[in-house]
Amino acid sequence: MTALRRPSRFAGFTTIWFGQLLSAVGTRMTNFALSIWVWEATGRATDFVMLTFCAFTATVVFSPVAGALIDRWSRRLTIVLSDVGSAVATLAVLVLFTTHSVSMWQLYAVNAATGAFLAFQGPAYSATITVMVERGAYPRANAMMFAVRSVPVIFAPGLAAALLAHTDIRVVLLIDVLSYLAAIGVTLLVTLPPIPASGEAGPASLWQDALYGFRYLRARRPLAFLEAIMFSINLFASVGFLLLIPLILARTGNDEAQVGLVQTLAAIGGVTGAVLLGTLPRTPHKMRRVLVSIMVFSLVGRVLYGVGQNWVAWAVALLVVHLCIPFIDGYAQTLFQEKVVPHAQGRVMAARQFVEDLTIPLAALIAGPLVDRVLEPWMRPGHTGARLFADLVGTGPGAGIGLMYVIVGLLGAAVAVIGFAVPDIRRIESILPDVDLEPPPGRRQPSERPDGSRTAPRPEGAGPALEPAPVEP
Repeated sequence: MTALRRPSRFAGFTTIWFGQLLSAVGTRMTNFALSIWVWEATGRATDFVMLTFCAFTATVVFSPVAGALIDRWSRRLTIVLSDVGSAVATLAVLVLFTTHSVSMWQLYAVNAATGAFLAFQGPAYSATITVMVERGAYPRANAMMFAVRSVPVIFAPGLAAALLAHTDIRVVLLIDVLSYLAAIGVTLLVTLPPIPASGEAGPASLWQDALYGFRYLRARRPLAFLEAIMFSINLFASVGFLLLIPLILARTGNDEAQVGLVQTLAAIGGVTGAVLLGTLPRTPHKMRRVLVSIMVFSLVGRVLYGVGQNWVAWAVALLVVHLCIPFIDGYAQTLFQEKVVPHAQGRVMAARQFVEDLTIPLAALIAGPLVDRVLEPWMRPGHTGARLFADLVGTGPGAGIGLMYVIVGLLGAAVAVIGFAVPDIRRIESILPDVDLEPPPGRRQPSERPDGSRTAPRPEGAGPALEPAPVEP
């Protein structure tokens, strides 16, 4: 099926994107400032980890409900409410610091609230891209959204550190609140096109809608397999993310400067990847690029990081990691945007968010105990692991973490091989047709069920349909 062409609204999308970029810089500054404050106030790594855990857990828990509401509400309303909620949460933290009444449980609660609002934001933006830009520009728009995650990593910590050196954390929090207001303002200024009508007979219950995205993916085997690929590589990537800083600190004797240098170079790789994704010409082989990127991500970005013994090797590995992520996430996101009907994208994207964000707490349960109780002791001089793998990852502190990186790198490469071997994954672009963004003139939009079938549209003036006519998705 061929979608009808419509005027590009990329300028409007760019305006909203710029507002979100400002907001992301403010949020990154706050995250950096709060991390410093928490460490100086408590000196406990557990408190630092719990802030992240509360935020991601809330995002996972609220994602299904968020998806149902995103497809019921207007996308503008969803985006604005998400930003308003995050601004109010940040303002609450500002009040706590101003009144000198801040405590850790309050920060946990605020992070959980912010995570709940973020459950709405990601799927809403992904679904909005579909109706705001032309189909061929999806990768470029997704690359820009990835840049919202990467660019602030380069600048925000330095800006926050400079402000903390001359003022205090309240100024950083105030800037974050103002950045949210800027994002809200530009969203209200831009005209967002309506979502094409679903043609559904009537609204389902909130519970049914919350599960709709999962049923939608399960009913379409190629999309379900694609999401399985994304879950797997996200799980292995999350293991690496959680162990990134500990490996450097263990192998350098707690040299924090090398941590900062490596992370800055990694962020530059992310921006470079986003720019490349946004400028490459349109391709009919997006899935192949996803799988190739996963292979490079795993073998270079993870295995090299594990065997590396100095900041140069770690910087190169992480630069490659962040260079590949826009291609993995951007092209996968584009495939979902092309293959999922617009009126269901909020629910489907929220289901994806639930599945993929679940990998972070799962990775935490796997990585910590496995490294601390098994791999690190196993790689001490004189032990079996040290005798087997000393030439690969060395011995002593950090060697067990390095071996974990080698393991997840090889597992990630295996995921790419499986993807190439399974036709439903490798040929997803030809197996599943692109969805029509608008019904052809004179026809009503057919109602699509979660199992992939559609009720046939009735001619004008016809009575009730006695039996739905299935149409292949």
